[in-house]
Amino acid sequence: MDEKQSFILDIKRLGINGEGIGFYNKLAVFVKDAIPGEGVNIEITKTMPKMAFGKVIEYKKTSKSRVTPVCPYFSQCGACQTMHIDNVKMGEFKREAIIEAIRRYTKLNPQSFEIKPTITQENPFNYRNKSTLVVRRNMGKNAVSMIEEGTNKSFAIDSCMVQDEKINEINQKVIELSNELDIKSFGCEDYSWRYLVTRVAKNTRESLICLVVKEFDHEIQEFAKSIVARKLADSVYVNVNDDFKTHEIFGEKTIFIGGKKSIIETIGRYKFNIYPTTFFQLNTAQTEVLYEQVKKAAKLSHKEVVLDAYCGVGTIASYLANVSKEVVGIEYNKEAITAAIENQKLNKIKNISFSQGNTAKLLPELLAKDLTFDVAVFDPPRTGLGEELIDSILKANIKRIVYVSCNPSTLAKDLNILTNDYKIRYIQPVDMFPQTAKVEAVVLMERK
Repeated sequence: MDEKQSFILDIKRLGINGEGIGFYNKLAVFVKDAIPGEGVNIEITKTMPKMAFGKVIEYKKTSKSRVTPVCPYFSQCGACQTMHIDNVKMGEFKREAIIEAIRRYTKLNPQSFEIKPTITQENPFNYRNKSTLVVRRNMGKNAVSMIEEGTNKSFAIDSCMVQDEKINEINQKVIELSNELDIKSFGCEDYSWRYLVTRVAKNTRESLICLVVKEFDHEIQEFAKSIVARKLADSVYVNVNDDFKTHEIFGEKTIFIGGKKSIIETIGRYKFNIYPTTFFQLNTAQTEVLYEQVKKAAKLSHKEVVLDAYCGVGTIASYLANVSKEVVGIEYNKEAITAAIENQKLNKIKNISFSQGNTAKLLPELLAKDLTFDVAVFDPPRTGLGEELIDSILKANIKRIVYVSCNPSTLAKDLNILTNDYKIRYIQPVDMFPQTAKVEAVVLMERK
């Protein structure tokens, strides 16, 4: 196979980034904007030893699940990889992604346990409660911008269809004010303003703005004070990040400017403080759906001691506390633990304790103190649990495990080891990120 070679390809399944996958002489060919069931005439753009990439020249056969993307930036942006696929059908594809990962990375038979239909979101737009956008000069004016797919180039946008509408409104008001004050952003000489981070609590409608800058100079100080004076948000911060080598948005120094110190979001009956750098699920409505599934899987009856590993700011721990005897939360991030304790007080919950540290190391220490867990909830990052923690889990003799995963590949790899001692009862996919190929899953496992 050579670059620029063209041929007709039948698309068999969807890749982890939303691309269609077909096979040419058993070689996987990835094709952007192609859907399973379609026949496409493609041109090869890149070849590798075990795969190739192509672009669509012509659709010979189109899927009934194909829809017209409503976003004007869809073809340029790449953040919403699957806006051309019907939302209900995309839920089926997300379930299939989990099945494919189990087939690829484990010796398990995915038909030997239940993999339930994906819980999709009825309205798959305007769900994101946070935006993080680069700010740069565009035609002599500041603009919030997205990064063009596959490049380092940015392009200006007026709004984003998956962000809360209030976030779009706030962003435009901040941009208008910055142009009024002639604030320098990327593209200007001696600029300081790098990113605009905006958060809106879905249920309380409280809002927060954080300007990420390389220097907290006089211009930025006056700009931030003007945002407070114009009451563009309930809470205003500035974060200083002068490291251009890192891919991290935030630097270590965060400065409170005015308004409320934090905004409040609610999930069910519980309240949570949100600060500029607080990790919080981006889709509030589906988060409540997800946590209800976690509670259902945990099967708690007020008698159980529950471990909440990777507890973050204590959202799952709080959600399970009223049906548990005791909840123990473990989190590596110090700021998150501080926020978790704060949220525990805010919700007046007495049966939670939090520990800061590495879960793989803390779990054996807790067990050595004769603390036993009836149920454990693990909600790790995309990298999964890792062998060290799995080894600790297998030695802990926990009766029931609820594994919340955001990455089917690492989930499958972890399940391949955990199923030596645990039996999978079911997997419940949840669509936390409509218009993308990402899928969350809640897995219930019981000790054999």
